[in-house]
Formats: sequence, structure tokens, C-alpha cells
Amino acid sequence: MFDQTIANAQQLFHTLRRSAAFDVEILVPGLVILIAWPLLRIWLNDEATAFMTAFVLATALRLALKSNKLITRTRAHFSGPATTMLVMVCGPGLLAILAFKADPYLCQRFLSGYFLVAAALYVIDVIDGGYSIVKRRFPEPFMRPTDAMMTRALAVYNLAMVLANETLIQNATQSTWLLYFGLLPLLSNMVRTALIRTVQDGHGIPT
Repeated sequence: MFDQTIANAQQLFHTLRRSAAFDVEILVPGLVILIAWPLLRIWLNDEATAFMTAFVLATALRLALKSNKLITRTRAHFSGPATTMLVMVCGPGLLAILAFKADPYLCQRFLSGYFLVAAALYVIDVIDGGYSIVKRRFPEPFMRPTDAMMTRALAVYNLAMVLANETLIQNATQSTWLLYFGLLPLLSNMVRTALIRTVQDGHGIPT
């Protein structure tokens, strides 16, 4: 059992090293925070206000960069008006609520809530046995043997992200958490890609 765990860890490490090139846009939130945070700390004489400003800027920019992809995916399942309402409520609407509350702790916990909801959806898919999320995300027929394992892996991934975020909230400063939030798209892309490739390798599917 221990040897198998070591082997799986080594496989994950190797897939991390050969992860595919990522979109430059996932670096933008991190760059915004790296540039904006020190300047905001100087210009604004309040750490909470500086935190909220940097958080809102980075989140709004990420939503803007991903808006076309989000709208396309939503429109595939809902009508035009429903798509508009869902995108506005789940995007600018939630961001406006966070900005209005102006509570850094709420922003940090919101990230945990996001990953917790994603994990719950994958767990429900495991229990149901339909694996509908993975089937929509990977529609290629050759991916069907991986449905069960991929769903479990992504459920564990999202639960691990909840744990990582909660650990940072309890033990890190707001500056450290904000840097983590900015780099999260890059980090999560690398880990998620490695998990997907590990599952594919386990089923003999070329990556």
C-alpha cells in the first residue's frame, strides 16, 4: 500500500513537470495583485480597504477575461435571457455583494465556499453514478473509461483546495492570502492538469 502511494505521488510529480502550456490570461489576476497591493497599501491608509480594492480588481478582471467562455458554456444549457440572468447574478452580482460587505474575511471564506460547492457536485455525481459533469467536460468517447476515477479525483481536488484555503485563512496574513489568491489560477491549472493526466495515464489514454 505504501509503495503504491509513493508510485502515485511520483506519477503526479512527473505529470506536473510536463503540464501543457497555459493561457497567459490566468497570470493576469496575480500580476494585478502583485502590482496593486503595495501601491494600495501606500495610498490607502487602511489595510482592509486596500485588501478589498485589490481583491475586487483581480476578481473583476478574471471574470472579464473568462466571460466569453462562461457565457458559451451557460448558453449551451439555458436560454438567452436565463443565461444573461445567471451570468449577471453569479458574476457581477456576487462580486457587488462582496464589495458592499467590504469584509476581507468574507472574501476569503467565499473562495472556500466556491470549492466546497464544486466538490459537492462531484460527490453527488459519484453517488449518482452518472458522471454528468465529467462527460460534459470531456465529451470525447475515448475518455469514457475514466469517468468514475476522474470524478473522484476532481472531488478530492476541490476538497483539498477547501482545506488549503482554510489553512491559509487561519495561519497566514492577509497579504499572503491575497498573493495566494492571485496565483491560484496558475497553481490550480497545474495541479488539475496533472491529476487529469495521471488518470488518463492510468487508463492507457495518450495525453
